[in-house]
Amino acid sequence: MSWRVIAARDLRAWLKDRRRLAPTLIMPVIMILVMYGAFHDVKPRHVTVAVLSHSSDFDPIIDALKSDHRMGVVYVRSIGEGKTMVKDGRATVFVHVPKGFPSEKAVVYYDPSDPMGSSYVRGVIQRAWAKRVSEEMKKTVRELQAAFRWTPAPSPLPTSGVLVNPFDFEAPVKGLKYFDFLVPGLVVLAATMGSIFGMGRVMMEEIETGVTYALFAAPIRPRDVVIGRFLNMSLWGAVRCGIVLVTALALGAKVPHPFLLLCVGILSAATMIGFALLMASVAGRSEVAEMLTGALTLPMMFLSGIFMPPSVMPEWAYRIAQVNPMYYMGDAARKAALLGYLDPIDIVVLAGFATVFIAVGAMLYDRIREHL
Repeated sequence: MSWRVIAARDLRAWLKDRRRLAPTLIMPVIMILVMYGAFHDVKPRHVTVAVLSHSSDFDPIIDALKSDHRMGVVYVRSIGEGKTMVKDGRATVFVHVPKGFPSEKAVVYYDPSDPMGSSYVRGVIQRAWAKRVSEEMKKTVRELQAAFRWTPAPSPLPTSGVLVNPFDFEAPVKGLKYFDFLVPGLVVLAATMGSIFGMGRVMMEEIETGVTYALFAAPIRPRDVVIGRFLNMSLWGAVRCGIVLVTALALGAKVPHPFLLLCVGILSAATMIGFALLMASVAGRSEVAEMLTGALTLPMMFLSGIFMPPSVMPEWAYRIAQVNPMYYMGDAARKAALLGYLDPIDIVVLAGFATVFIAVGAMLYDRIREHL
């Protein structure tokens, strides 16, 4: 049989099999549309600024913040409340303005786990202040010209009582580099990628080689098979998390709370093992499972905030990200690693995803016996 006959036969079989044909044609289009829509205009959009101001001299800067449609301003009643909002992820930046501003510096407390959002807010604040200083200088020059009728020197004249930079920038963790921002996400990826493709591949190989038929014929409950596989893959997910974390620390990454990050990585691995189980049970074939899992995983990964914070996503992508389990993995990992706490919302949502994935996947896996 010539190679042309073999190629034509395989092509006809592929075209007749809708479960293979649909992911092949549709998933790449969906993937590129999602990626283009989410990241063709990378600018912060969902930024919250908490403000505690005791000086009217800061009002022009507040007006500048409010006029920017990319951010929202909320007022707090104490310094502790503002810093807690930043640590909890409810605000990207907290600004405390004392009564003596601008002679007494204001404190800008920002979230290091959202470098784009916090940098954007700091830029708006500094530009608004520079504009105000420039207007004060122009006013002073005009007053001098009117009083003495002389031509001012080319260099600007300073205004008394106005500091060039009346802001102190603080963060829970200082001196972070972009690699430090990536490390929590890389730990999550190490846990999830191996879990997703490892679980699906093992299940599909056993179905196609007849091992699953033997397991169903043995006095073993299908759910016991699923639980055993789940525990085994979870263990290897924890090992991968530990390897990536230790390597990152050896390279000089700044991870203040590595053990909390490891806990999030293990929970992330368990969640995506459940996802892989669900995809494999739905697909029923190895090639379909691989295409379906790969096509869904890439948009999930880029809409997770692992490489870029969610604050840069357009509104529709941000809403989709909130039903993406990897979004909660990345958020929980950064808060655990950089801010030192486990967000209860992230943990509960991940546990819920894992439970649903495993339960539905186990139910569908049990039905595979009907097709063996």
